[in-house]
Amino acid sequence: MKQLLSLMLLLPLAVGACQTTPDSEITEARAIELARPHVTFEPDSAEAEKGTEAGQPVWRVTFRRQAGLHPMGNVMIVTIDRDTGAIVALARG
Repeated sequence: MKQLLSLMLLLPLAVGACQTTPDSEITEARAIELARPHVTFEPDSAEAEKGTEAGQPVWRVTFRRQAGLHPMGNVMIVTIDRDTGAIVALARG
């Protein structure tokens, strides 16, 4: 009975330790840093905004080049998972 009581008291602590908190998500600067290697042109600007994709919290990092026309477009959007930093999607325009 003592073991069961101990387990019941420790379980909420273990579950809480596994949950992701807003403090653990990657920063805007880190999202831009992770996205940059996926851009095949030299951007003039980069900006990131928080969003969701299929219920998943993401950063949408947009890179733009103003001067000249790149054959594949002057805009690239890299979508990054805010919790893990994994690349979710790449889009060019």
